[in-house]
Amino acid sequence: MRVVRKIWWEISLGLFALARVLRYSMQIFRKSGEVQGVRVIVIHDGKVLLVRHWYAPGVLTLPGGGVDEGEDPADAAIREVKEETGATINSITGIIGGYVGPMGKRDTVRVYLSEDSDGLISVFPNFEIMSKSWNPLTDLPDDLSPGNLRRIEAYLRGVRSEKAKW
Repeated sequence: MRVVRKIWWEISLGLFALARVLRYSMQIFRKSGEVQGVRVIVIHDGKVLLVRHWYAPGVLTLPGGGVDEGEDPADAAIREVKEETGATINSITGIIGGYVGPMGKRDTVRVYLSEDSDGLISVFPNFEIMSKSWNPLTDLPDDLSPGNLRRIEAYLRGVRSEKAKW
């Protein structure tokens, strides 16, 4: 059973990476300039909000997505959390950091922090997200993606405004 879970994990990570490459490739050809993505560490009552995508069902991630052309990244972060989870972020309370993704300097991901949300998530899946859940910061799931795990660990260490590779 462990072998099957490991294979499922690796396939899901691969699909997640492929989806990211395709999304950012489309943005690169569509417009010039920096490609930006956002992720949000949403904290409520000592728990972090995580999502599971249909296209990568074996892996959990922080909610987030692409920044539309002309959109402020912080506004995109708030929008993405609402679209993916149904939760309302009342304010962004910090920036964990800005990260260069695997596609180079035009592939940037900004990770925001919100400790000010309504804590309510939709129980129904949508076209992109199959599940969402609040997870204790003291007991993070084994199937959390490695990059997202590093960002949560940075938050727990008090890191703010970090600049690094994803």
